[in-house]
Amino acid sequence: MASVDTDTRAEEESETTTKRRKPHKFHIDNVDRLLSSARQEMLDPQAIFSLLPMRVYQHVADIGCGPGYFTVPLAKYLFDGKVYAIDVQQGMLDVVKGRLEKTRLSNVELVLSKETKVPLNDDSVDGAIIVNALHEVTQPTSTLKEMHRILKKGGWAAIIDWRKEDTEQGPPVEERIARETARGTAEEAGFKVVSCYNLNKWNYIILLTRR
Repeated sequence: MASVDTDTRAEEESETTTKRRKPHKFHIDNVDRLLSSARQEMLDPQAIFSLLPMRVYQHVADIGCGPGYFTVPLAKYLFDGKVYAIDVQQGMLDVVKGRLEKTRLSNVELVLSKETKVPLNDDSVDGAIIVNALHEVTQPTSTLKEMHRILKKGGWAAIIDWRKEDTEQGPPVEERIARETARGTAEEAGFKVVSCYNLNKWNYIILLTRR
């Protein structure tokens, strides 16, 4: 786990000197970029899964699932469990549906949601991930409070998002949420932070648990 180092300080300075621009949703016309093989170098689902306290029988929410880059691998991993593929864009869920039909996976439920209201019951999932999507929402605290609400007590969650610094790939730096800001937002939403560190040269990860 990384300590407060030069990378962290650089992100914190960027957060204070660069006002965060109003976020926007990733457009579905560019969906192929989210499913490209190049993403494997950046975010290999199996490598990410190895960092999570996830079990094959659990019910897990993929919040902001997009076209299902993580949804499909999750469904294969959770062969005795269930995945809730959650997104605010019906077009993204349609892409996920098509991909699932090709793989014949049947343990995924598609959920059209709002940023501040996920249509799942309280205490209904064992785990939740939100990958490169928190920076797209207009009310991050409200979104994370919803993630906290649907988790069972003792459940786990993971935030993965873009480091707030210039990189060759990713959204404009002024749209990103710095790692420490995301951590504070998660704590405000009621989570306990288990670990928080830079995952690679593009992303950070924050592992959380519901108290």
